[in-house]
Amino acid sequence: MQVLFLPFNPVMQYWYDGFVEAVGGRYPIKMYDPDKPVAPQFEGIDVVVACAGCTHEMVDASVEAGVKLWQVLSVGVDHWDMPYFFRKEMPFAHTPGPFSAIALAEHALTLMLLIAKNHRAAQANMRAELFSLPLNDELAGKKLGLIGLGASGRELAKRGHAMGMEIMAIDIADIPQSVRDECHVSFFGDPSAMDQLISEVDYLSLHTPSTAQTRHMIGARQFELMKPTAVLINVARGLLVDEDALVEALQSGQIRAAGMDAFVTEPLPSSHPLLHMDNMYCTPHIAGVTRETAQRRGQAAADNVERVSKGLEPLYQVTADS
Repeated sequence: MQVLFLPFNPVMQYWYDGFVEAVGGRYPIKMYDPDKPVAPQFEGIDVVVACAGCTHEMVDASVEAGVKLWQVLSVGVDHWDMPYFFRKEMPFAHTPGPFSAIALAEHALTLMLLIAKNHRAAQANMRAELFSLPLNDELAGKKLGLIGLGASGRELAKRGHAMGMEIMAIDIADIPQSVRDECHVSFFGDPSAMDQLISEVDYLSLHTPSTAQTRHMIGARQFELMKPTAVLINVARGLLVDEDALVEALQSGQIRAAGMDAFVTEPLPSSHPLLHMDNMYCTPHIAGVTRETAQRRGQAAADNVERVSKGLEPLYQVTADS
C-alpha cells in the first residue's frame, strides 16, 4: 500500500502534517514533485491524497497506474473536474462538512462579534487615547439567519442560541425536526422562504456549497431586501456572493457591514475595494484552517487509506448522483 501526496502549495503544510500524523508510519507516503514527469510518479500508487486541484494528465496517469482512490482534504469539490473523474471511473472521496464545521462556525461567530463590538473603531480609539467609545451592540435578542443547515450551519446555530440569538434557517433538504430542535431553530423553510428570511434577520450567514444554482445567490436584489442594520457573513464559498453588488451595498449603506472569508478571486488583490472599507471584515480563507480540522481531516483520509488496504469501500465518496 503506497500513498502519493499532492500538495497545493508550501503554505498548506498543516494538511500534510495532519495526514502524516494520522497514518502513523503504517504506509509509505511519497510527495508529488511538479518538476518531474507525471506518469512515473503514479506507478505503484494505491491512494492519492491531495489538497486542491489536479490536471487531466494526473488523473489519466492514476487510472493507468491502477490507483484505487483519490482522497482530497477539503469539503468543496468545485475546484475539481468531477465529470472527468466520473468518466474515468476513478473513485473520489472528500472530507465532508462535519470535519470543519466547528472551525467554520467559530469563525463566523468571530466575524459577527468583531462587527457588533465595532472592533476596528475601538482599536482606532485606543490609539487615539479616546475611551468609552464606540457604543456597541449585543448579539442577544438579534435574529440569525442561516442559508443552509448542514454541518457548519448547525454548529453556528448552537453557538448563536448560546449567545441569546433567535435562529432562522432555510435548506434545500428537509431537515428532521429533531435536528431543528437540537439547533433551536424557531423558523425553518425551503428556498422559497429565502426572501422572508433575508428581510427579517439581523445577521445572515451562508452555509451552502458552490454550484451553478447557488452562484450569486446573494446579489443586488437580496441586498435590497436586507435591513440597513443587517450584516452578511460568508465563510463558505466566494461565488455565493455578487462582490460588485456587495461593494455597492456597503458603500451606499444599504447594509451595515459584512464579514467574508471566501472570495471569487483568491488571493484577493490588494487594490480590491472590499479591503478598503471600514464596514468590511476580510480574512484570507482561514475559517477552516485550524489544527483540529487538520487532525480530523487527516484522520478521515488515513481511515480511507486503511479501508482501501483491506479491500473495503472508502467512506465519503463523491459520486455523480451525490
